[in-house]
Amino acid sequence: MALLYRATRLKDRADTHVFTFVVTRSVTREPDRDVTSKDFCCSHQRWAVAFNRSEASLGVYLVWRGVCEGMRVYVDFTFTLLSRDHFTANEGFSGKQVRFYAGCAAQGRGRCVSLAELNAKFADARGEFQLELSMSRVRTLYSWELRAPRLDTPPIAFAGFDWSVSATGGVGKEPLTLRLVRLSGEGQRCRIRYALALGEGERRIHSGPLECLCDTEGRTPPWTPRPPYRLLHKGVRLMVELVSARALAELSVPVAGRAATCYDRDKQAWALRCDTHSETVRLHMLYRDVHHVPRNHLRYVSWSAWLVRSAPAPGEPEAEELPGAPFENYYAQESADEGLMMETALRVEDVSRTGCPFLHPGGELQVRLEWSDTYLLFQATYHVYDDLCRLHAHQMRREIAALQAENYSLERQLFSYQKSLAYAQAQAGEPAVAETSGRRSPAERSLSTDTEYA
Repeated sequence: MALLYRATRLKDRADTHVFTFVVTRSVTREPDRDVTSKDFCCSHQRWAVAFNRSEASLGVYLVWRGVCEGMRVYVDFTFTLLSRDHFTANEGFSGKQVRFYAGCAAQGRGRCVSLAELNAKFADARGEFQLELSMSRVRTLYSWELRAPRLDTPPIAFAGFDWSVSATGGVGKEPLTLRLVRLSGEGQRCRIRYALALGEGERRIHSGPLECLCDTEGRTPPWTPRPPYRLLHKGVRLMVELVSARALAELSVPVAGRAATCYDRDKQAWALRCDTHSETVRLHMLYRDVHHVPRNHLRYVSWSAWLVRSAPAPGEPEAEELPGAPFENYYAQESADEGLMMETALRVEDVSRTGCPFLHPGGELQVRLEWSDTYLLFQATYHVYDDLCRLHAHQMRREIAALQAENYSLERQLFSYQKSLAYAQAQAGEPAVAETSGRRSPAERSLSTDTEYA
């Protein structure tokens, strides 16, 4: 088996996600069995890791589970086998903007490592080893030929919903209008980020980044290309880039009263209640179905929250995001959840006054929750597997400290040489060479800006 052990989002420009898997000995000791991990989500697509064993080597593949005709997904990914001895002995392979499509849903290497090397350097006494998968710069593109009389696309699977792009007009004086429509998830609101493009080459018209709230009926605001576009008899190429789609839940939470209940994408129940026992209003978030978390597992959940204004003024945002968002927490199987407290900028004394912009009729606060990542992780407590990452972290710190000490020593030598050269030039009566950056002592130069360390 390949068990998803830990998941980390680095929150960098490339939106890098790092997944760590604990791979059991069944991968290497059962030659007739191909092992595949359970599905996991990254950048709103479903993925899995598959292993293929030959007589003397082991292959590793990244598998795209959300195959959709007309869709292409591009990914930067890196597989790394974690060494038991030293992080510099880690081995792996990577790919830049690797394309996944309906005819090729798995990408990887058939001979990643020999079985002898795997057992000697990476596997422990139980025959288990750790595999790290890094994924970044994930792009989802969908293309289709719009041709009369059918002016909408087939269903597009993305982020757990089915979507379609519908076209109207484009004939005579009526301008062409495109609209992204959600076909599934009736009654569910979501925030969608996407972009549309029509045509090819020099005649291509791009919408630029679009972001909107998709209502409970699945509708989004229409996009009208500028300049106006006319549908040709031979059809037109439509390109859709899907960036993200996150489910929303809106709750009316009484300022003084019972908790409001909602459900996340996995149909798990949550409760939200107001806490007015401090200077500012706080929202107490409780996971009601915490007892449903499988035994010996952790459930990681992240979300963002907003306070919705009752009557926003022109030019005023409809909702105000809570400070500290996004929120995240790990949940193990418990009889009850103690909850997580979310601070707001709304003062308690302001809620009791008339004219509070966030107080809705009935003395309620309207809270909008946006669900983000959720993972079910193996091993609910600290384990010996964590020692490996801690060992690597300490080794890296020592390596960096040694490099910093070496850099400081070289800078001191350089400063000494410059000082000797200036003294020799002064004795010979030559003008000293001016330093553009100014002369600094070794202590001042110990933090060099010329070298960056990770």
